Amino acid sequence: MKAVARLGVPYGLSLPAVVLLGLCFVLPIANLLLLSVTEAKPGSGITFKHYATFFSDSYTRELLWVTLRVSLLTTLISLVLAFPVALYMRQVSPRARGLLAFLLLSPLLTSVVVRTLAWVFILGPKGVLNTGLSAVGLQTVRLLYNETGVVIGMVHVFFGYMVLSLMTSILKLDDNLLLAARNLGATKWKILTRIVVPLCLPGILAGSVLVFSLSASTYATPALLGGTGTKLMSPEVYDLAITQLAWDEAATVATILFLMSATLVLAGSALIGSGKRKVIFQ
Repeated sequence: MKAVARLGVPYGLSLPAVVLLGLCFVLPIANLLLLSVTEAKPGSGITFKHYATFFSDSYTRELLWVTLRVSLLTTLISLVLAFPVALYMRQVSPRARGLLAFLLLSPLLTSVVVRTLAWVFILGPKGVLNTGLSAVGLQTVRLLYNETGVVIGMVHVFFGYMVLSLMTSILKLDDNLLLAARNLGATKWKILTRIVVPLCLPGILAGSVLVFSLSASTYATPALLGGTGTKLMSPEVYDLAITQLAWDEAATVATILFLMSATLVLAGSALIGSGKRKVIFQ
């Protein structure tokens, strides 16, 4: 009996966390799914007409495609920009690395609304960028209320998360392994593509999943920088739920957005545990 009691201690200690997770995450998600497959009037049965309407409407299909495209572009650009930064931070002293990390992550201490409004003043028609271009006689560019402006703002917002994710893998690289590759005549490009990138796959995958999920679900940045010209699914959920009070339609859009992000996470988990890559992640 004592052995059974000892085995039950971990489950008992984890029970509050399980209850909290169920109340704060599982229950709202279940309620969201229920709203998306039921009618607003009481007593109605299960229906999938909201999903049929979503995928049959050209506006909502375009909304899904724009959200996917902008999120993927944000993830890719963040990865390309953050990887050299993370590699450089590995080569500097711990003190300099801490200072660089603070400078990169300090924008995260500021409200995302404040940071996005700063980009409005920079990218606007009379903003800092276009004013500078006009001053030197160059043609102004339109970077506000389109996908380009949204991607620029989202890369700035989520760049620190990508750097942090990459740093966890890059700092674990064995210097002896890189030195041995150089002694055997490997070029810098081969060392990067054959050794560094494969060993950094956990950080690349974690950062990509994190940035994509945050990009797909963020509200403030696409709402302020995209306006009505480039609308993503998160602002659409807000408009449906708050402005139009169409809770069932809002739940449908939110559920599709949730399933899109969850599919990416599950695909990443499957990649970690598959075949030859499994050895890299262990």
